Amino acid sequence: MSQQRPQYTQYSTNQFLINPAIAGSQDMDEIKLGGRIQWIGFEDAPQTIFASYHAPFKKMPFQTTMNRRGHHGMGVILIKDVTGPISQTSAHLNYAYHHPFTANLNGAVGVSLGMLQHTIDMGQLSFKNSNDPIIDRLMPTRFIPDGSVGIWVYSDKFYFGASVTQIISNTTMFLPTGERQVETFDLEAHYFANVGYKLDVGDERSGWFLVPSVLFKSVRPSSGHVDFNIRAQKNNSFWFGTSFRQDDSFSALVGFSAMQDFAFTYSYDFIISDIGPYSGGSHELTMTFKFKKKQRKVICPDSFWL
Repeated sequence: MSQQRPQYTQYSTNQFLINPAIAGSQDMDEIKLGGRIQWIGFEDAPQTIFASYHAPFKKMPFQTTMNRRGHHGMGVILIKDVTGPISQTSAHLNYAYHHPFTANLNGAVGVSLGMLQHTIDMGQLSFKNSNDPIIDRLMPTRFIPDGSVGIWVYSDKFYFGASVTQIISNTTMFLPTGERQVETFDLEAHYFANVGYKLDVGDERSGWFLVPSVLFKSVRPSSGHVDFNIRAQKNNSFWFGTSFRQDDSFSALVGFSAMQDFAFTYSYDFIISDIGPYSGGSHELTMTFKFKKKQRKVICPDSFWL
């Protein structure tokens, strides 16, 4: 009756985790390492770690004009998510094709394919009737194919993305196919759509700009939720912002970049839902490493994310 994939507060600076079309969108190789500790104070609360890599490569053999040609992007994402006795490990390969529509407007389509490993730690479970025959039929570990698709439209002033993750759905977990004697759950598709816009603040010398953004996400049977985010950023060196997750939390975010090769982002969620008085909030941090190669030239609004 709830989401089956991790949630992220830093979605506006880590779009690749929710949209495969981001792969190769920047003029550099990018590695991100991070983690999230959710609902401090709750026993067995969700904990997530992730690693990702993506880069542009090769031009297409055709072009629409002498100055505009598309390029490919490739990437990989590894995620480990643990909630009490249940854990999920995933590995995905991502491919995207990017094509410029004008000198300043680009579009991309992407696909991701991989595997999910769902595991139950039986040692953490206690059964009212340990002789129940259904226990012997439980499958503590299952490997399941998984996939995602996405689109991404971007310029130096805005971006729009839409994606669907976990598209290979309706797979019964932890019981052999066809077992329906007990309550079970199926994998469901998760839908995302987000948009952001860059607003310059002051004169060009100040280097400050604002990036408001909105993320809509939905998974059955939920009717959908909205995240609102705004950050103030100075060039590619420093930024801070705030985010509101509908019916859940307010967040404070801060990030900095060193010589455009390394960036660090931290966020803290103040829980405003019914569990707020019992939770110490949620922490999330991400480290980014970028490696630029001179022979590549991919037009991309790099300043939208660190």
